[in-house]
Amino acid sequence: MKNIKFCLVYVTVENFEQAEKIAELAIKNKFCACANIFPEIHSMFEWDGKINLEKESVLILKTIENKFKNLERLISKNHTYETPCILKLDISKGNKKFLNWLETTIN
Repeated sequence: MKNIKFCLVYVTVENFEQAEKIAELAIKNKFCACANIFPEIHSMFEWDGKINLEKESVLILKTIENKFKNLERLISKNHTYETPCILKLDISKGNKKFLNWLETTIN
């Protein structure tokens, strides 16, 4: 695990099916080791001058820094939103066994 930078990628998507599709593609392409899908959340936001309350799903992908750009491209290509929420959250510490598994799974 020398000099490996780990991160989570937080993504909101239209629904569970879209989250599942993106997660499966990301794992198959080894852009992430695993994904968590929260099937239904409620999001409130302003869009086109209007306050909206919508149901969405959340996708959290566990990966390493050097996979992020490819993962971001894959998400953008398969996302239905005009402006998708794709956030990289750096991990400063974690369970060493889990991080080792994460690294070996996608490298």
